[in-house]
This record gives sequence, C-alpha cells and structure tokens, in this order.
Amino acid sequence: MIEVSGVSVRLSGKTIVQDVGFTAESGRMTAIAGPNGSGKTTVMKAVSGELSYEGGILINGHHVKSLQPWQLAAVRGVLPQASVISFPFTVREVVRMGLTSGLNRNPAKAEQSAAKALASVDLSGYEGRFYQQLSGGEQQRVQLARVLCQIAEPTTEGKPNWLLLDEPVSSLDISHQLTIMRLARSFCDNGGGVIAVMHDLNLTALFADRILLMQSGRLAAFGTIHEVLTDDTMQSVFGCPLRINALPADGTPFVLAHSAMQG
Repeated sequence: MIEVSGVSVRLSGKTIVQDVGFTAESGRMTAIAGPNGSGKTTVMKAVSGELSYEGGILINGHHVKSLQPWQLAAVRGVLPQASVISFPFTVREVVRMGLTSGLNRNPAKAEQSAAKALASVDLSGYEGRFYQQLSGGEQQRVQLARVLCQIAEPTTEGKPNWLLLDEPVSSLDISHQLTIMRLARSFCDNGGGVIAVMHDLNLTALFADRILLMQSGRLAAFGTIHEVLTDDTMQSVFGCPLRINALPADGTPFVLAHSAMQG
C-alpha cells in the first residue's frame, strides 16, 4: 500500500499542502479531487518522489525518501498533468522511453512492448508518427503508453506496482475516457494500485473506490464515494450548491458515461 501521514509541502516559502494523510491500497483506485489550486497535483508529486516534503510517505513499506530513482521507477509509473517534448521524436521513441535499458537493447522485445502499450490506449499504427503532429488527447495517450511500458504488470513477485495518474482523461473524448479508466480499473483488479487526480466527479464515482477531497491545501474528506460525495460536502468544498443524483429541473439533456457501462 501507499501510506501518507502528516505530509506538508512548501514551495518558494509558501505552504501549498499541509498535514495531509491517507492510505491507498493495492487492488483499489484512489482518486484525488478538489477545486483548482487545492493541492491535488502537489500531493501527487510528493507521493511520486518528485517534490520534497515533511511527514511520511511509504510505498510498499519503504520510505520514498530512502529509495533511489531507479528503485522508485521499478514500482511506480507517473503520468504528469502535461508533458512538453521539444524535439521531433516519433510516437515509438516516446513510448520506448519508458522501457528499461536492458529491454531497449533487445529491439524485438522493445517493439513488442511498445506496440502492446499503444494498443491498450487505442493508438495502434501510430508508431511512426511524430509526437508533435498529434492532437492533445493523442499525446496524452502516448504518454500513458510510455508509463505502461515502464510499469507493464500490476504486480512483481507478489508485490503491487502503482500508477500515479495526474488528470489522465482531461483532454480525451468520452469514448477514450472510458478506455483509460477501464484500463486503470483493470490494473487495480489484477493486484496493482492506482492514484489518480480527477476533475470529473462522475467518472470518479463510476471507477474509484476511495476519494481524497482537497480544499486549500488540506484534506477536506477521505472515504468511499458514498461517504464523500454528499450535498453538504460538495457545497462546502466547491462553494456552490451541488446536489448529488439530482435531475435537471427544466429537463435539460445530460450525458453520463454510466450508460456505456451497461450490458
């Protein structure tokens, strides 16, 4: 599991996250949600080992601060909120950046791994295209394929691996949102663990097991979807009157991904 206790993060002399604690278990998807600027990505970067922090963070029983970069890379893959690539790499080259050096020295296996990862995010046949020529949503899926090359299996020698996904569906159409969320759900169902920063509360409710709700750098609520997504909590955290499971009073059409999960 990933255990976060009393974590605070300061950037440029300002406290961004203060005294946050939660537990993410393997086999479950943990979502981090909250308003813009509430500290979601900062928490994710602390968990991944990218940012310095005060407090404790353990991945599979090991302190993040005690692990070397290669040790962290072996147990967790990180999808950042945005990735900028300045050079004209092909999709194949970007995806293969996630592979270990040993596997990259075996061209046949490297190609097979890259192709499998691209197929899982519905980008088969894109290997030779230049990354900069893709749409934002396609680039986002290429980056996820890179992560899946790095962390190809949900478990290693009986221990869980982790996907840390920062807004993994923000640029995607509804069909590909479902593709990626199903992929993350399958990773959990097969013994791995996922922590995902999410803005879409409907997708969060559909796929996540636990939700960590942030507000102004602090933990506002943590628990199951039914425990956290309540009228009172939503209004308190987001500052507007939100009603859970309420139909539009004027009959305005609305579209939810839930119907695509039926049958």
